[in-house]
Amino acid sequence: MKSRIKKRVLRKLKERKRKQDIRWKIANIIIRTAYERQYATVLEKLGRIPANNMIQRIKDKQLRHRIFQASFKGMQRAIKEKAREYGAPVIYVNPRNTSKLCPIHNAPINYDNSSRIAPL
Repeated sequence: MKSRIKKRVLRKLKERKRKQDIRWKIANIIIRTAYERQYATVLEKLGRIPANNMIQRIKDKQLRHRIFQASFKGMQRAIKEKAREYGAPVIYVNPRNTSKLCPIHNAPINYDNSSRIAPL
């Protein structure tokens, strides 16, 4: 970032501010909806660098870069912060077997007729 011209061009983009704005707006929508319906928000426990696992099998260079640029942990932080504002609960779960086990009760979910919707 030694070039003044490069600095000037990048400053005009304001991409970081746009990403933060979108992140906070999405978090606000998610938490407001959960709060109004008295639901808890369930988030996945992410590792240190969550994008690394996602990009292993992707060959397209541009798509790999875009996935790596997405801030998964930043989105989770924004949701957690908004939940703290509203007083809504946030539950972190291990993603392993989440389609088979209830994240709250650790009981197996039985699906009817091979559908992806479990009965309550």
